[in-house]
Amino acid sequence: MKKSVFERIITKTFRGLEARHGFKKSEAVYSSKACTVQFQNATTGITLHYEIGEEPWLDIADIKDAKNKSTLGWLLVERGIEKTPAPAAAFHSTPLAEKDLEPALEKMNQLLLEYGMDFINGDFSLMPALQKRAKQYALDCERYLALHKSK
Repeated sequence: MKKSVFERIITKTFRGLEARHGFKKSEAVYSSKACTVQFQNATTGITLHYEIGEEPWLDIADIKDAKNKSTLGWLLVERGIEKTPAPAAAFHSTPLAEKDLEPALEKMNQLLLEYGMDFINGDFSLMPALQKRAKQYALDCERYLALHKSK
């Protein structure tokens, strides 16, 4: 995908964040294998991560406390929209065809706006629960890896 096409998709998809919630695109980093695009308003940072050919993900962060961050995925698990992934899933990427990128980003944006308004508006009171889930998942992944490593 050409950089210009990717930028058009990002601009179109996240226009609502900018127009209605005061976000500005603050940084974009492109390489031959990945892209990272950051948006920021007065309280919140949203970072889109996209590795070419893989499913993208969003980080959500308190711009005043770099340690106070998590992902849209953990937010959706906490809200009961998605199930906690199995530890084995951490060791396998989820492929995404180029033609499916725009609909995937549109869905992520819609989910962010539907379930992440507290974060968008600077209320990070739910963040410790997301971080607790992520920490427990990391421990589960370590146990999984220890059980399945080759001898």
